Amino acid sequence: MRHQLTDASHLVMLQLVEKCSYMTVNPVDWNIFSVKRFGKQWTVDLARKTCTCNKFQMDHFPCSHALAAARERNLDFTSLCSDYYKRQTLIDAYLVPIMPVGHPSSWVVPSDIAERVVLNPKTKRQSGRPMEGRHASSSERTTTQSCRRCGQSGHNSRRCSNPPLINEGPIRIVPEEYRRKCSVCHQVGHNKQTCPHKESAEE
Repeated sequence: MRHQLTDASHLVMLQLVEKCSYMTVNPVDWNIFSVKRFGKQWTVDLARKTCTCNKFQMDHFPCSHALAAARERNLDFTSLCSDYYKRQTLIDAYLVPIMPVGHPSSWVVPSDIAERVVLNPKTKRQSGRPMEGRHASSSERTTTQSCRRCGQSGHNSRRCSNPPLINEGPIRIVPEEYRRKCSVCHQVGHNKQTCPHKESAEE
């Protein structure tokens, strides 16, 4: 590692520095700055290490608004980071040698420990369908998932209920007999809710 921060933290810092170059900074006093971008405004306090976006004080890592304010003061960016993101902290964490535990057959376990029975924790399953994924943070780039079966986005081929596409040169089309039809007039291109013949059929 060639920087004061760890490699992962240094990469995030470079991305935020590129983002803060498009911001307008107006000083309020020596430590407080008003940062603007695309009509939005944030207030940064470099002395308290806070920002109205709440990322600075939650992550203990400067957000792009704080970096824009620090650039206005010619302040070192690494001074705004917590020690947990720095290289020396990572080195100090591995200063103490970690001895190997050896094979389990060579372990000497006291009798009072070996006789203990550890049961599974009593947990209660929450009601409703469990979440299939996690919520991405604001700094992560989200990608749109597309199905290999029908070519539509929002699901994968395992959960696809649409008819498969066929290839006709560079264009992929759905055969007419596989397209979903309206249950009222049996025509392709709309469903029962948007059917123009819905009222006449109900009468």
